[in-house]
Amino acid sequence: MITMVEEKDRVPLDARLLSDAIIELNISRRNIAIYPKEHPSVEKSLDRAFEFLQRLFELRPEITLAVAKDTLIIDEFYLDKKNPVFREFALHLSRLNIASVTFVTGLSREELYEFHRFISEKSGDQPVDVIQDEFRELNLIHLRVGFVDYDAFAFSEGKTLKEGSGGPLWERYVYGLLEGTLQTQDIADELREIPPDVLAHLLNRNQEQNLKEETYDKVITTYIRRSSESAFSSKDLKRLLDFINGLKPELKRQFLNSTARTFSTDIDAAYKELKEVSVDEVIELLSAMNEQKVVIPDVLKNLLEKLGEFNQGGLSQLNLDDGLLVDDIFLSPDLVSLLEGDGFQAYISGTYQKEIQKLLDFRASGILVTLPKESEKYFNDDIIERDFNQTLLELLVSDVLSEEEYRTFVGIIREQVEQFLWTGQYGQILKSLKVFEESSMVDRFPDITSECLRFYHSQEFIAIFLDSLRLLGRQMREEAWALCEYYGDEIIPFLMDALAKEESQTIRRFLMSLLKQFGDKIIPEAVKRLGDSRWFVKRNMLYILGECGHPDILAHVRPYCRHENLRVSVEAIKCLLNAGDLYGIDTVREYLSSNSPEQVEQAIVLSGTFRIKEVVPDLLRMLGKRGITGADLYNKIPLVKALGEIGDPRSLDMLRDLLSSKSILFKGIAEKLREEIYRTLKKFPYSSVQVLVEAGLKSKNHYIREESLRLQKRGEQ
Repeated sequence: MITMVEEKDRVPLDARLLSDAIIELNISRRNIAIYPKEHPSVEKSLDRAFEFLQRLFELRPEITLAVAKDTLIIDEFYLDKKNPVFREFALHLSRLNIASVTFVTGLSREELYEFHRFISEKSGDQPVDVIQDEFRELNLIHLRVGFVDYDAFAFSEGKTLKEGSGGPLWERYVYGLLEGTLQTQDIADELREIPPDVLAHLLNRNQEQNLKEETYDKVITTYIRRSSESAFSSKDLKRLLDFINGLKPELKRQFLNSTARTFSTDIDAAYKELKEVSVDEVIELLSAMNEQKVVIPDVLKNLLEKLGEFNQGGLSQLNLDDGLLVDDIFLSPDLVSLLEGDGFQAYISGTYQKEIQKLLDFRASGILVTLPKESEKYFNDDIIERDFNQTLLELLVSDVLSEEEYRTFVGIIREQVEQFLWTGQYGQILKSLKVFEESSMVDRFPDITSECLRFYHSQEFIAIFLDSLRLLGRQMREEAWALCEYYGDEIIPFLMDALAKEESQTIRRFLMSLLKQFGDKIIPEAVKRLGDSRWFVKRNMLYILGECGHPDILAHVRPYCRHENLRVSVEAIKCLLNAGDLYGIDTVREYLSSNSPEQVEQAIVLSGTFRIKEVVPDLLRMLGKRGITGADLYNKIPLVKALGEIGDPRSLDMLRDLLSSKSILFKGIAEKLREEIYRTLKKFPYSSVQVLVEAGLKSKNHYIREESLRLQKRGEQ
């Protein structure tokens, strides 16, 4: 059973159904990570997960699971953390920086499989933006994934946090801590990751709640206390002060009181922590407490005053262990006696004191010291190797070498090739090839030169080159392309083979970008590989051909518009639409009338993406159908979006009718539909939508009012 943090909280869904769905989702995820797609375990578990999701869709059109570290959340309710399945599924998503997953009505079994395959293949070591881009390319229409976006926390005065996936996640941590629905040990690490200004902003927004003293103490303790293995540092105190300074006055006073209580509860620990920070920062903390009229316990006040003492005329009187503590430096009793009174002046003259003061006052942070760029060659191995190679190449074309010397130098250059490949120095390899080509043209030691050129054109060398491209090619794109361009038609089949075997989506994109630069030269090889039995090879070839846009490819592409694999057929249609072929438009219209929900959804997206005016009547016919369920109403949103992208005036009458219609049972979905309509109005001439804009300015919906205001300002310009 699903249990909540508090018994009074209830999930507004069938608890058993939701629990079974999550369990089956996790089972199918694990099976897909282990077995191939056709394995019976994969098919069985995927079918069960898909079945439970369909039953949930009968209750609502969207199911959103939010993720907070090792906990799943639905509708702001935390699911039972003791359930090992919930925990495992949440942790797996968290490792990929996934903050939420939304399953939408219309989800296909194939989309669910692709989602599981994606999260099983990805590693948490990859940057978030890379994972996000790769997920977006899957084009899973009925699956939305929110990624943790730490940039979403940038804000300025008068503005709230950006509506990103990161903001709500940290908000849940803070509000869960304040409300007592999360334990501090569960989120201590996450809370300490929150920047001070962001934490202050979140608490300022929560000021209207009456919080207990222990709640303030809990926040302070969680935010500044570390494990016994990690000392409290100057950086930690600076972070605490930055946090407190960002609070509103009333909260600032409360949290300074809490800080005083926290340090006073264990004065020995407070001494160990505070003695590691500078005098200036101790004084700043003491000043902040005095300014806010915080009542400081005597034991803490004495400690702060001693730590903050600093007499400009001599040494302070903070005695510790029979010695003296001066700005983090412990002086022995003998040294203190030597420097006291006249002894200090005897050993340290006034002139010397002034020199010391100059050193203390000097700030070197603004001075940037850099070594001359030319000095790199004296210590950079790659540059030394490159310069050595360049010297050898110059000797090879100098006509001063004997045959034996020429052979020796050619051998050294061949030995350098592998190092150049694994350091991405493709430009140096290209220089070598051009030198050998020149030597071949003038018959300079032809046997040696021919043998060397055969090596550079061998399958062995090209295989190593392609392995290097997989790892380093994206960082050295221009040089990588220059070397590929040198090989020309010769390397195209090898690139195609590498593309067919590559599992990483990022590297596949890079290989396809190289192939596209060959232009029409790739057409024969791509057309030939359309006959490959693997669907993903067909899709990749159609994508590459679509970038060519050559009329000769159309006859080869058309048969694949009705391929059994939807991703292949959609790529074929895109290819035809890019070329302006009417066959592609006819196929889109045919898909719009299909009994397959997946084909219909893809056709709607293609209509909007390619702004196909010919399908506007079909879209309006579908939009005009009377909806019976909430899902029917929800399915009108992508139709409105597509019509908005096309921007055909014929759709305005239908949009006006939808805005004026009322829905008693499905108010939430109806409101989303109205928002989408106003979002698309910018595609139309302002004069044709002015009446709708003026009505939107009076709407109770905040988004519609804001969008109408933007449209009005644009229309007045």
